[in-house]
Amino acid sequence: MIRLPHPAAHAAVRPPALARGDVVTVVAPAAGTAALFPARLERGLRALRAVGLRPRLAGHARSRGRWTSAGVADRVADLHDAFADESSHAVLCTIGGRLSAQLLPELDFAHIAAHPKIFCGYSDITSLHTAIRSETGLITFYGPSLLGEWAEYPRPLTETVRHFLRVTGEPRAAGRIPFPHRIVRETVDWGADHRPRRAERAPTQRVIRPGRASGVLAGGCLPVLRRLVGTRWQPDFRETIAVLETPQSPYDMADAAEDLLSLSHAGVLDGARALVFGWPFRHEQLDDLEYAVRLALPRCDVPTVIGFPAGHTSPMATLPLGVRATLDGGALVLDEPAVRPRQDEPKSRPGRDQEHGW
Repeated sequence: MIRLPHPAAHAAVRPPALARGDVVTVVAPAAGTAALFPARLERGLRALRAVGLRPRLAGHARSRGRWTSAGVADRVADLHDAFADESSHAVLCTIGGRLSAQLLPELDFAHIAAHPKIFCGYSDITSLHTAIRSETGLITFYGPSLLGEWAEYPRPLTETVRHFLRVTGEPRAAGRIPFPHRIVRETVDWGADHRPRRAERAPTQRVIRPGRASGVLAGGCLPVLRRLVGTRWQPDFRETIAVLETPQSPYDMADAAEDLLSLSHAGVLDGARALVFGWPFRHEQLDDLEYAVRLALPRCDVPTVIGFPAGHTSPMATLPLGVRATLDGGALVLDEPAVRPRQDEPKSRPGRDQEHGW
């Protein structure tokens, strides 16, 4: 079993809080999906402007290669430039996709550490979250992407926006992560999205193993974490509350069982203080997800909850990875601020002057 230096070897580094009028650099470290859906891209940019932010596209954010937006060198350069840009206060990913892990050996983590700022994305971006946290201690944000959430038709879901702005814009502990009353699981053709997706009542959480535990928030997309096993950036969940979530079809809960087994066999889950699983995208898979957890982790005795608004679900919570949190039954509480106060004392936070600018 590989046992690498614990992430706690780096003290948690909080980026400056996001403020109204701030520039947000949009990058595409994985898929080149933005090039396929220009109207959706523009809607996402308008949504950011509506809350008082100023989006700026990185050089290859609109590029499209075979499986990725651009080559490794170009994607790395976009990330390095985004962090170095003193006029920008956040880095937002267009979408997940594939092969963001290609960038890890080429990234200058000392450069990223020297320019701490908000970094947000999910799904395949788990590779970057895991590596940046391990190498620098920077708190990163497992949250909405430009194309997936900010570009929702006709506007982003209020719950998603509200929690993102709260966690990234307020330098105080955000407290309990809200549990939405509705959930949206209908798929849509991004090339012809002309009506809102239907919402329904959110399913009830399943507390598989009750209890209370505190630890550092960690986790991400389950198959991406599994693919990091055996690498320099293998995840380490010692003393953490591990939040694990699953992607959309064709991934299914049998895949989740295999990925959990792989993480368990590699010792990645050893020492975790609690496990929190996001809703599967198709919620009729809840029974299968519960079966997968019980099958793959029969000897797990830490508090475990299934059904949480993380990752591939709508609305989506913003999870500050690296912040201390407490799981108590089905409630997940952020115990520390994820961002630090700004030295330039901004006049207002994004969306504060109006109800998120809508």
